[in-house]
Amino acid sequence: MRKIFLVFFFVTLAGCLALPAQTPSAQSATPPPPQSARQALIEMFLGKGQNDFQKHIPDAACQTLIHKGDAPDTSVILKISTIGRQMVAQGQHIETFDEGPTLLVSQETNGNEKIEVLVDHDSLMGENDEIELAINYYKDGQLQSLPVIPRLTFTFAQEKEIWKLTEIVAAAHVPLTDPDYLKGLRQQQDEANESAARMHVTVIAGAETNYAAKHPDRGYACSLSNLFAPDATAGTEGGGAYYAPEFANEESGGYRFTIGGCEGTPASKYRITAVPIDTDSTLKTFCSDESGTLKFVTGGKSSTCFSRGQPANSAGPSTTTED
Repeated sequence: MRKIFLVFFFVTLAGCLALPAQTPSAQSATPPPPQSARQALIEMFLGKGQNDFQKHIPDAACQTLIHKGDAPDTSVILKISTIGRQMVAQGQHIETFDEGPTLLVSQETNGNEKIEVLVDHDSLMGENDEIELAINYYKDGQLQSLPVIPRLTFTFAQEKEIWKLTEIVAAAHVPLTDPDYLKGLRQQQDEANESAARMHVTVIAGAETNYAAKHPDRGYACSLSNLFAPDATAGTEGGGAYYAPEFANEESGGYRFTIGGCEGTPASKYRITAVPIDTDSTLKTFCSDESGTLKFVTGGKSSTCFSRGQPANSAGPSTTTED
């Protein structure tokens, strides 16, 4: 999956993509209509001509930033000019529009993710034009909330009848009064916390196996502090499975992690639980034991997780709730 970072990278550097301006047929006697600023913005990134990007950069900027012998791997501005063609080469299907509310649609070959670049406004004022772009990101056909909603404004001015890009303004929009935005952002944060909790429990379970192998006379560890002790002289039970102080903490990422259920000497059983600190949240509760199976429930107690939990690698959502 493309990371949210790539969404911002794509919009910032290639959000202004569009098809190259049409060239007149050799047999046509009627000159084509003048190129619009939108078409120039378009041509800069997906034009097939060698100088399609540079011709829309002001002369002063070209003279300063592009020197003879410069190449995309050493010149920032030339590197930007290749972004659109690189995305096409990587198999992304890109469709662009000279008119209408949508400037560009980019879709992965597998069709699971799609980006729409929208034209919020296109303000033509004589020989100047200001184009503001926004973005929508879809996954599996569903519109996704972005942590920060980017806004890009491109300002063009005509120079010798050619539209030149004179300024780019990037703004971050965070609508804290929009309930849909807030709900979507909360969902993303919860998913990230759940993913981290799953990994955390998996690491603890692996450390328990190592600890029991290292200390056959004790069996499994009954506390995180002993399990992740720094060395053989730390604590009354000696060294842990390995030193990882961040996993020795009982609270992390909105979860409380505990080890219990130790039975026997040496201990032959254990139970790991990861329970949301906020009892009113809808975060999943995770659990695991000496069997190595990771389970979860939604809205249930840790005891419910062991008795009725669903395997964490199951494709379907959990329907288990607290009785």
